[in-house]
Amino acid sequence: MDHYQYLILMGACLAVTAPLEVLGARVYRRPARLVRAVLPVAAVFLIWDALAVAGGVWTYNPRYVTGLRLPFRIPVEELVFFLVIPVCGILTYAGVQAVAGRWHARRSRHPRPRPRTRPRPSRAASRPERAVPAERAVPAERAERAERAVRS
Repeated sequence: MDHYQYLILMGACLAVTAPLEVLGARVYRRPARLVRAVLPVAAVFLIWDALAVAGGVWTYNPRYVTGLRLPFRIPVEELVFFLVIPVCGILTYAGVQAVAGRWHARRSRHPRPRPRTRPRPSRAASRPERAVPAERAVPAERAERAERAVRS
């Protein structure tokens, strides 16, 4: 069972992200676009791995790989990794975009009314007015008093 652990994990990644296609990701519906996005990057990393394996910098634990090898001693699981993980990433990105787009469209069609808030009364309005002699009143207070005198 250990030999298939890595492949099982890659299958689980695909299974977990598959519902995103139903939610509107539309990644599998455009296979040419997916291939153009994934294959060039996978090729670069496969070459990188081949160089690292050939140089003795990188190895794979035989306990966790099936033993099927590609040219340059790269396990097939590495190829699967370089294909599956980008597909899952693209699915996740496209799925989040689709859901967020629908959510935004729904909000813009039916905007929620803003809650009504009453202006808070100022502290001065809640206190009884004190008599301040006119000569000590600041200009704004003088103007207020003059306004009140005109109204009454």
